[in-house]
Amino acid sequence: MLCTKTLPLNHPFNYFNSYRTHQKYFSFPPKPKLSYISANHNNNLVLPKLKQTHDEDTKLQTPPTQSYYSSLIQDCITSNSFELGKSIHATILSDGFSPDTFLQTKILMLYARSGDLSDWCIARKLFDEMPVRNLTAWNTMILGYSKIDDYVEVLELFYRMQEEGNCPDKFTFPSVVKAYVKLEDFDGLRQVHCSVIKCGLNQNLVVGGSLVDGYVTFDSMDDAVISFDEIECKNVVSWNSVIRGLVRATRWEEAWETFNRMINLGESPDHFSFATAVRICGALRSLDRGKQVHAKLIVCGFEGDVFVGNSLIDMYAKCWDSESCSKVFDQMKEKDQVTWNSMISGLVQFSNFTKALKLFSKMQTLAFSIDRFNLGSAISACSGLADVKTGREFHGYLVKNFLDSDVIFGSALVDMYSKCGFLEKAHRAFERLAERNEVSWNSLISGYAQDGSLDAFEIYHEMKLAKDVSPDSFTFTNLLNLCSIHGSLDQGKQIHAHLIRTVGMNHLIVETELVHMYAKCGELNYADQIFNGMAERNSYSWNSLIEGYEQNDEPERALQIFRRMQVSGIKPDCFSLTSTISACRKLSNIKNGKELHGFVVRNNLESQGILRCVLVDMYATCGFMDCACRVYNQTSEKDVNIQNVMLSSFIGCGRVDDAKWVFDQMEERNTISWNSILTGFTNSESKDEAFKLFRRMQEEHIESDSSTLVTLFNFCANLPALAQGEQLHSHAIKKGLFVYNSVVVDSSLVDMYAKGGSIERARRIFDNMTDRNVISWNAMINGYAKHGMTAEVLKLYELMQTEGVYPNDSTFLSVLSACSHTGMIHEGLEVFISMLEDFKIVAKAEHYTCMVDLLGRVGLLDEAKEVIEKMPVEPEISTWGALLGACKLHQNIELGKLAADKLFEMDPQNPGHYVLLSNIYAVAGRWKEVEEVRNLMRSRGVVKEPGVSWIDINNETQTFHAGDKSHPKHKEIYDTLRSLLPRMKRLGYVPDAKFVLRNVEDGEDEGESLLQHSERLAIGSGLISLSKNSVIRVFKNLRICGDCHTASKFISKITGRKIIIRDTNRFHHFENGVCSCGDFW
Repeated sequence: MLCTKTLPLNHPFNYFNSYRTHQKYFSFPPKPKLSYISANHNNNLVLPKLKQTHDEDTKLQTPPTQSYYSSLIQDCITSNSFELGKSIHATILSDGFSPDTFLQTKILMLYARSGDLSDWCIARKLFDEMPVRNLTAWNTMILGYSKIDDYVEVLELFYRMQEEGNCPDKFTFPSVVKAYVKLEDFDGLRQVHCSVIKCGLNQNLVVGGSLVDGYVTFDSMDDAVISFDEIECKNVVSWNSVIRGLVRATRWEEAWETFNRMINLGESPDHFSFATAVRICGALRSLDRGKQVHAKLIVCGFEGDVFVGNSLIDMYAKCWDSESCSKVFDQMKEKDQVTWNSMISGLVQFSNFTKALKLFSKMQTLAFSIDRFNLGSAISACSGLADVKTGREFHGYLVKNFLDSDVIFGSALVDMYSKCGFLEKAHRAFERLAERNEVSWNSLISGYAQDGSLDAFEIYHEMKLAKDVSPDSFTFTNLLNLCSIHGSLDQGKQIHAHLIRTVGMNHLIVETELVHMYAKCGELNYADQIFNGMAERNSYSWNSLIEGYEQNDEPERALQIFRRMQVSGIKPDCFSLTSTISACRKLSNIKNGKELHGFVVRNNLESQGILRCVLVDMYATCGFMDCACRVYNQTSEKDVNIQNVMLSSFIGCGRVDDAKWVFDQMEERNTISWNSILTGFTNSESKDEAFKLFRRMQEEHIESDSSTLVTLFNFCANLPALAQGEQLHSHAIKKGLFVYNSVVVDSSLVDMYAKGGSIERARRIFDNMTDRNVISWNAMINGYAKHGMTAEVLKLYELMQTEGVYPNDSTFLSVLSACSHTGMIHEGLEVFISMLEDFKIVAKAEHYTCMVDLLGRVGLLDEAKEVIEKMPVEPEISTWGALLGACKLHQNIELGKLAADKLFEMDPQNPGHYVLLSNIYAVAGRWKEVEEVRNLMRSRGVVKEPGVSWIDINNETQTFHAGDKSHPKHKEIYDTLRSLLPRMKRLGYVPDAKFVLRNVEDGEDEGESLLQHSERLAIGSGLISLSKNSVIRVFKNLRICGDCHTASKFISKITGRKIIIRDTNRFHHFENGVCSCGDFW
């Protein structure tokens, strides 16, 4: 490469070739005098040599030689006296001295190393015109071109020198290696490496070191290590190079081993070595190693080095040793910008946000600058403190300095506003960004996801369409967690497919979140499959799977996973123990539960409140209330959570008084506390106490939730308390308690009105529901079934499938029950077969019981018996009870006796079975057998459950027993019923003697005896107390008797009143002399 730069006219090169030329164009003295040189140059190395040779006034004392001038020029090069060297060069030219190759090379080196571009062009011209070039001349030019970054010319000279017979040496190869690296020619580097080996220079420190650096740049660490190992005499620079390369390749363990090898071989580390070693310890999160290096560098005197100190702060921060981190910072006498930035960042990492902000302020007072690193950390500190006020001040600073659109600062603002719950501001800050990276997108997605907002999915889809950015592991973990919260399985599967195509599955945090998501969504097979395919598992992975199986009612499997976790070496923590103890509760596995309790005690985990809660719950559920109370009483500081658990435990075992004592002792009560005690009163059927407690909740401004309302609505549904239920419904609407539009609450309302006898109101609520699940449909279908409205049941059963809701086993139970109560045998059989074949639902004993009832009611008693004999599950008490009831209906005494004997074995203390058999005998007039049944009951201590009926009059529930005369208006009630008898008889009513159920004495009026039945008395109370337009609603604890059923039809016709009687099986709607059951019940 020739230099075309125009040279100054007085430049020595212009008179280098021909003295005559210089004589012609310049008035240049024959030779520069020593006085001239001394006056213009001050060089203590060169001037003495000139004085030895020159006479100032007369002549040259000693004729100059090649070595003399070479020595002078070399001294000028050594002392960087390039202008002096040029003057000496001019003397050589003016004297007409002919330099040999050695001197020419020295002059070449003089111009090549001066650093002046004009001199470099002269050097190239000198080099090109040299008749003979030695190796030093070639190396000089190659090194020179390397310094001015002309790497193509470096390689061109390298190959020319070899073509001209010059063999590269240790000074040639480092520049050539650098050229290939800068030109990104890896193959060329490999080729020159081969040349180095051929020349036997691979063991040379400088050449080998350049190869190491080259391979490190190409991230070819295996080649770098090989090159390093071939160096015979290594120094700290070469050790640092290979360690730096291993660090760059994140081969941390190898880097650590190499550092230790350097120490063991006696090489003294420098500040760079120690700083790198400290960085390695931080990357490995190895605090012990980091402290060893720290001790060593103190001994070696590098503790005061700011570069080393900064590395120590970073290492201790990564190892979560806040105390040592602060100690290093406080002891540093010299701190630079990096020091402050590292410390502030570390404090943010340690969640010491307040101190981070204080340090940020102190840094400013010491005149250190605000940059993107420390300001970003300060904004993150605001995020951690949810300090939106300070965050806004930083935001204002960024706006004033036109930095709010910067991707680093802007992303920090998005994160800060998101974590503070200001999602709209976060979105606006996001929109302001000039460019968006993964951090900014993830901060926004994370904010919406942590808020539980499904808008996070929309932002994710926008991110997928954005340029130069794609979702990463952090994106996917946030979205998968959101899927877990909402149970969004389909969305979760789509995200799973996308992450496989992008980040892959080789991420512990992503795989663990997938396990958690699938477990939460009930897809345990997927969760298990991903878990078993994980190369590495942490405690969160195990806990997610254990929790998944426990919450999806597979407690035995949860215990198995827990045992596997212990075998794997992962120590159970609070979360895994909580799920496993809960699994023991579900299994009533007190043995394993006590073992886990022992583990909690041995590992000093009793202070964990959640563990105490699950232990109390486990012992209580397993029936060990003494143990539950012991754990509770040993808790010194009882918070609301453990008190709620104890409260629920007492309620669960029916100890309402003890529950009330715990409730009264509570200093703090939340909605759960109130709901629990409310449940206790409703379970004990303390209607007045339950509603009184609810009114107290309102007075104390305790916010009711869906559980409160569901508890009360269910309570009203199971009592003759429809009026109170209606009032509660109205109150909830007025107080705005339905703003959440809960499908659970609406479904409980449907159930309450249906069971309360107002099936029309139930249907209106059902039709107005914006969201209906299978529970909602089942509530309405079951309501129609209880009211004997089978046609409506079948319509809803078809409609729910049309709307995409699949019936479950409860649905089919209601549909089959409806068919059995109305004798629709063909429809019932068709539904049963569809359940088995179309929906693949395994029939339970309850479903077979419906089929026995269906066949028995239509008189197919042998077929009903055959179903019992062939059903794949063990017949239940209700199954034989259905057959016994059918035998009573069709007066099959022999089969009835068989069914009764089975029931006496399975449930000997239930009086209903004896009563049914006694009724069969009584209807047949076999009073002797009736007496035998009664004697059997007496001998077994079985007491017949008396018939009881209830009616709600003006929000007050009235109770009636057979023959009851305790009511204050009992005389008026009896008179009213007696007055109706003649009119009833004229219309065709005949008292049915078989329902007297005792041997009526001669002359005794059977009609008088029958009107004393509890349901008849309740109707009489309704007739005299309720307005003529009011529906008479009666509830009975047993089945309505046949005569009262007949009498109710006549009473409804005579009085023009609608009468609804709910017995243990169904509702009977009497109106204008007709019952809704069609007399098939």
